[in-house]
Amino acid sequence: MRFSALKGLTAALLSLGLCASAQAFYLNANGAYNGKSDIDGTGGAEVATSVYRLTLGNQYFTFGYKYTAYDFSGMDDPFDSLNYVFADGRYDGKISSDFGYFAGLTLGMGFEDDIHLSDNYAVSPRAGISYKLTPGVDVFLGALAQFNEVDNQYLPIIGIKFGSESEMGWTGSIAYPATKVTYRPSPLYAFEGVFLTVREFYQLADDSSLQQKGYIFEESYGASVGVIFTPLKMLELRAGVQSFFDREYTLYNSVGHELASYDVDPSVGGYFNFNFKF
Repeated sequence: MRFSALKGLTAALLSLGLCASAQAFYLNANGAYNGKSDIDGTGGAEVATSVYRLTLGNQYFTFGYKYTAYDFSGMDDPFDSLNYVFADGRYDGKISSDFGYFAGLTLGMGFEDDIHLSDNYAVSPRAGISYKLTPGVDVFLGALAQFNEVDNQYLPIIGIKFGSESEMGWTGSIAYPATKVTYRPSPLYAFEGVFLTVREFYQLADDSSLQQKGYIFEESYGASVGVIFTPLKMLELRAGVQSFFDREYTLYNSVGHELASYDVDPSVGGYFNFNFKF
């Protein structure tokens, strides 16, 4: 069985880049909606989701909370909402003028109502090195491990980072697990494209009608395009459209045995993001 804090790690990498900027603190509030999509194998049932996130962080730490509300139709609601919390710590530095290093640790937990720390956790250390190809362009290579109660995972971190989002022209990070590209024609606004990755594991409620103390694993991939508006140096607004083109929900019982898997058809939605630096 799989358990992942990858979404928390991805959010931290996307919001801060490979090497975080030296800003003091930031507060980020995000809302997104994914339109109704058919759930395969359920005789026409559909689901839509509303997602809300709140993160607080600085150069070295990020704390986040995500709330997902589900709107099912054509079937009894298996659950109404799910919660996900994570904390991420990181540090990077220079080995030489061209080589650098980075390291971090993410703690994550997903739950419906009841929290059981002994069997609902993810501890995910990561580390790697970077190399400066040219001024403003770095390649990086590393590894991420995920330790949990049921199944440990080991994943690569690899990619290339070019420029800083505040710079004019093309900047971004083409990488796994966090890919994002930005084009800035003006200091006031920019355009962004993000490859969306969701790999989150949730423990169901003790009295769940679907599976008591069972688990739901979501694995989703999509893309978003949007506009970044920066009216003030400390304030940044983002809005755009997004689509998840590959979504799968896997159900497990309380001891980790897979019971069923459900594919969800592609969805179209939108997002809005408020980022305040102070």
